[in-house]
Amino acid sequence: SVDGRSGLKFQWKRIADTNQRIDPSLSNVIDIFVLTNNYDTLYRDWLANDRDENTEPLAPTTEELKTQFVNISHKKSVSDSIIYRSAKYKPLFGDTADTELQAKFRVVKVRGTTLTDSEVQSRVADAVEEFFDIDNWDFGETFYFTELAAYVHKELAGVLSSFVIVPQGAGSVFGDMFEFTPNSDELIIPDVNVNDIDIITNITDANIKAGS
Repeated sequence: SVDGRSGLKFQWKRIADTNQRIDPSLSNVIDIFVLTNNYDTLYRDWLANDRDENTEPLAPTTEELKTQFVNISHKKSVSDSIIYRSAKYKPLFGDTADTELQAKFRVVKVRGTTLTDSEVQSRVADAVEEFFDIDNWDFGETFYFTELAAYVHKELAGVLSSFVIVPQGAGSVFGDMFEFTPNSDELIIPDVNVNDIDIITNITDANIKAGS
């Protein structure tokens, strides 16, 4: 044995070489939000047909996703811990949406257009669906009505002169649906059909009153 010394203060600093780096944590927890094709298909089919809240498709659980993606887990770093979290759809506008997120659209046609009311309603509904194309949105991304209105006007140029949104929730006021931010694990999906689009002759305080 070798005699030591007492009363010494010791400080050790680990300095990485220029071609190395130090991982300060034992494990890096990485959350990955996933929208599966199966959940997407089931939800869209439910929204178009069933619409019963008791049969609304459930997003897969974390454990189900972990099993589904087990074959790619080996690609992560040793220090990484991946938590798979399922994205969920958040419906807007129709009666499957939360009460405070329900709304109708009111449009005024350009004078002289040859399109019938039903044709305009159908084209507006299609434009709203296209605006919310899943490829154009990120989880938790904020919806701004001004952007939707600009898109609808562009798609129906020469057909519409006005396009407004009218909240339907109890206690709502005009302007409540001009902006909405879902949770970080949610994607907005429009629940809208021709019955949610009213053709009016002009914009007045009465016909854009919330709940009307």
